[in-house]
Amino acid sequence: MTVWQPKTGEQVTNIVLSALAERRKLSVSGHETKAGLGHPVDAKESLSLTNLSGIVDYQPEELVLVVKAGTPLDEIEKTLSEKNQMLAFEPPHLERFYGTEGTGTIGGLVATNLSGPRRVSAGAARDFLLGFAAVSGRGDVFKSGSRVMKNVTGYDLSKLMCGSFGTLAVMTEITLKVLPCPETSSSLSLLCDTIDSAQLALANAFCSDTEPSGGAISRANEGWQAVIRLEGVDVSVRDRMTKLKSTLQSARTSKVLDKQASEAFWENWRDISMISDDAEQVYRLSVTPSDAPKIASSLLKAYDLELGFDWMGGLIWIGGKGAGLGQKVRQTIKDFNGHATLMRGTEGHRRDVGVFQPQAAPLAALARRIKNAFDPEDILNSGKMGTIGRGA
Repeated sequence: MTVWQPKTGEQVTNIVLSALAERRKLSVSGHETKAGLGHPVDAKESLSLTNLSGIVDYQPEELVLVVKAGTPLDEIEKTLSEKNQMLAFEPPHLERFYGTEGTGTIGGLVATNLSGPRRVSAGAARDFLLGFAAVSGRGDVFKSGSRVMKNVTGYDLSKLMCGSFGTLAVMTEITLKVLPCPETSSSLSLLCDTIDSAQLALANAFCSDTEPSGGAISRANEGWQAVIRLEGVDVSVRDRMTKLKSTLQSARTSKVLDKQASEAFWENWRDISMISDDAEQVYRLSVTPSDAPKIASSLLKAYDLELGFDWMGGLIWIGGKGAGLGQKVRQTIKDFNGHATLMRGTEGHRRDVGVFQPQAAPLAALARRIKNAFDPEDILNSGKMGTIGRGA
């Protein structure tokens, strides 16, 4: 396979224009840490952004970071930590999950809109994308956004690029909003008898005035463990933890995790460590939190599964195996108007079951129009999101 490794945005444009002229398809990637996410790409040439790397501008006092798209995530996090700042959407590190090396690039992170446990309180990756520069599948160079959050008219292209998996344009430069790190964190761990009681604990916590920044459920030896995270100034966290314990005193047992233990738990949760490395298929279900116990119970009746709940129950991680598991997940999630993504599986599973939840006809038609507007010849990451408008 021919591999193109541009060092500048201009070189990216020239590569795309050349491919467009000859209708050659390009596989767009960074460190290929997320090659297992999405459908296999139909391309014989690779456009790698690994050399398009580096911090363009960082203004800690303005909470603004400008980077080239191929900049490694760990390099960005190291730079931010030196100023006691962070990417507030808590991006997952998926090298263990996909069996790859390195944390991947910021471009790949934004393109997939991957967000960790703090999404439930801070927002997703797309909410922190202030702007970007990119090259469309037409070979057009365009920019969107600015270095400040503001109301604008017209299309919000930043939201469109997040989750497009590189099928619309190749981002070359990215501007992000960053936030100060919390002074401390602490988590309350509760042992509950059932999934329903664990989900109820999370619901009560998030309905209180304690301002949780994370809510998860995992299996325990004698039931289900609900974990609620509080972050902020030390005196505030201690005061809110007292209130939270009082609010959730009906749990069988409870334990407060100090900063070190709390951070360790949520780092593991961020990186999907609740699912074993040898799980044949891993699904990510986006659901209404109140439906989570019913969905999990329905799937557990049919299959022996590894389970983890995040985002106050609005996100369910499922690991398992079996020829019919994918169809069962798709049917169950459809009954509850949710969305299922096959996050890890063989090429056969990704092809037969499909990676993304099938779209309704109006949304599929809109997806086709957007694809045609940005990449009419389908040269960028062709097939990555399935057949646009049907399985995307």
